[in-house]
Amino acid sequence: MHKLRLVKIIVFLMTFLVVFGSLMFLTVIYKKSQPKPIEYTEINLSQPKGSSIESIINNNEQLNILIKGGGLADRIIIYDTQRMQKIAKINL
Repeated sequence: MHKLRLVKIIVFLMTFLVVFGSLMFLTVIYKKSQPKPIEYTEINLSQPKGSSIESIINNNEQLNILIKGGGLADRIIIYDTQRMQKIAKINL
């Protein structure tokens, strides 16, 4: 009688572990399949006070930013969004 009880306990524990493991596996797959949230970062363009952004044009992986004012001539800053850094500055 005790052997049968031991077998029942082992079967119950194994079933629990299989169900628990399956749920954990499905949870991991679900979390990995979700799109990652967009991380926003602060960008400093190092422009003088009084400068204003007039327009931004998205060019593939680059942003072309037209900046006016600030005591300087109008300028275009080309910014790489992949590397998160300025590529070039064009004075107009």
